[in-house]
Amino acid sequence: MWWKRGFIILLSLNILVFVGGLIALDSFPSATSSSVKKFQSTPNDGKTAAVQVVIGQDAINSYIAYALAQEADVQKIMSYAQIQFASTWNCDIGVKLLDKVVPFHLVLVPDVENGNLNLQVKSASMGQVPVPDSLLFLLLKHLQWPNWINLDANHHVLQLHFTQRPQEPFGVRILGYSSTTQQLSLQVTMSPSAIAQSANHA
Repeated sequence: MWWKRGFIILLSLNILVFVGGLIALDSFPSATSSSVKKFQSTPNDGKTAAVQVVIGQDAINSYIAYALAQEADVQKIMSYAQIQFASTWNCDIGVKLLDKVVPFHLVLVPDVENGNLNLQVKSASMGQVPVPDSLLFLLLKHLQWPNWINLDANHHVLQLHFTQRPQEPFGVRILGYSSTTQQLSLQVTMSPSAIAQSANHA
């Protein structure tokens, strides 16, 4: 009958397709072949992912807020900090001194050197009272600064050695500052393991 003949033809086609699939599958490389291994990557905790970003004062102030909330060594010396970019930087800082929070307004001149940031004090005031640079650095040197921040009292410079700060969960390298665009260029590095840990904690 016609339906028996159609069933046999259909069954034959299915068998041919199945056999053809097996032949095609057999042509693929095995999981242990060299052509597959060269695309496989082994975990390496020493490798880092690097991203170059250009940011403005809002992002810097967000980073400062993060540091004040997360980094204990920064919390020891500052209660708050806010920066406004221009040809010079206007910075309001609440310095922790003898169990008090002393407000300072600083006008700073930024200078990038080897991935780090030097901030030369152009003027300083405590509240509305001007403070001589020599007196300012005399007060600042009694604070418990992190080991990656140095004071050059002779030249009235705050030296922020970002390349020496802890590189976990991320590292920061300063590339430059443009007074024209009022933006800071920097390179941020993070290891894949740190990215995974951040994702797990999110």
